[in-house]
Amino acid sequence: MKHKLNMSLIDYVWYVGERFHQREQSPGDGNMLIAICWYCTFFLPLLSVVNKLKISLVLQLLGSIVLIIVPFVFCHIRYNQKNKYLIGLQYKNKKHWGRRLLIIWSFLLAVIIMEFIVMIKIGFWHIGA
Repeated sequence: MKHKLNMSLIDYVWYVGERFHQREQSPGDGNMLIAICWYCTFFLPLLSVVNKLKISLVLQLLGSIVLIIVPFVFCHIRYNQKNKYLIGLQYKNKKHWGRRLLIIWSFLLAVIIMEFIVMIKIGFWHIGA
């Protein structure tokens, strides 16, 4: 049940991005919104931890390339025509995409601030010289 809930949340974020992109002809779509959420919530903290562990630069670069590609591969596999249609049916009666997108961005910003504070408190990041 928990797995379905998590995928439902990701699907909802993707769908809000897609609907806003279609309605407003904005440059970002659902795939880009998923990628930005991935980069801000997982990629940057993971990169900081790996850097602190003194892993070789070549392995860091290869790992970074893989982690950069992950959200686009995920979206390509997950959001095929059948799933796009099913997700569209699930959320078709929802309105106010702009407000929902603002809520998603606000939540993402709160997570980023929390990560920033935690990374400084545990010593992975430093402010100043």
